[in-house]
Amino acid sequence: MRIHPVHLLLPAALLLSACQPDVAPGSATAPASPAPDATTPAASSDDDVVVSTNEPFWQATVEGDTVILRGVDTTERRLTGARASMTADGRRIDAADADGSVVLIVRRMRCEDDMSGARFPMTGLLTIDGRGPFRGCARPASMPIPTPPGELVDEDASTTLPNRFLGRWDADAEACKSGGSDMTLRVEPGALRFHESIATPTSVLALDDDAVRVAADYEGEGQTWTAERLLRLDGPDTLFVGDDAGEGVTRVRCVD
Repeated sequence: MRIHPVHLLLPAALLLSACQPDVAPGSATAPASPAPDATTPAASSDDDVVVSTNEPFWQATVEGDTVILRGVDTTERRLTGARASMTADGRRIDAADADGSVVLIVRRMRCEDDMSGARFPMTGLLTIDGRGPFRGCARPASMPIPTPPGELVDEDASTTLPNRFLGRWDADAEACKSGGSDMTLRVEPGALRFHESIATPTSVLALDDDAVRVAADYEGEGQTWTAERLLRLDGPDTLFVGDDAGEGVTRVRCVD
């Protein structure tokens, strides 16, 4: 498994979205993560997250103050009254029921699934009834399961940005009126024109009606490079450009 720091987050589904565990399945002696110094109630749906592991296959979904645990050939468990606490690089969620406890550690470190190669914005550690921690990948619950590299077929591939993203975007309304700032971005069907660079899309993947993932070749200031960006409309006149973990810049639509 390759994990990269973020610079700027049923068996069939689990096969797509889990990382190799570091601890052997069923190990009762694996150390549990240290208990947090203080806890607060698990937060709103904005904090909902999914942690998945491989070998053993587990999926733990946080929905408000409930942790839903699913595994292969096991009965679904719903552990209520979950408590969340902040850690140095993410957060920890604790939940318990009559059968035991579940601990999730979610870290703001990118994760690559070691079976499918799909990339996730976060890593996760899952401890179940004292067994673990099992290492896996994590994503916001609102994020679709990432697509493994090479899985797209030709009819799904596109290099054209949807019409709803097109136009001129800038830092704020004042920047729009003044003629532009260094945050100016003009989105065209086949190009992203930044202040000092231009990106030519090589792949545009629709995640939902308001979000696309754009892989592109960049050129600017005498240099060339490739990069992948998430473009998400937060309303018709607000555009977020960044990554799946939420690191990036928000711009407003300029009326030309």
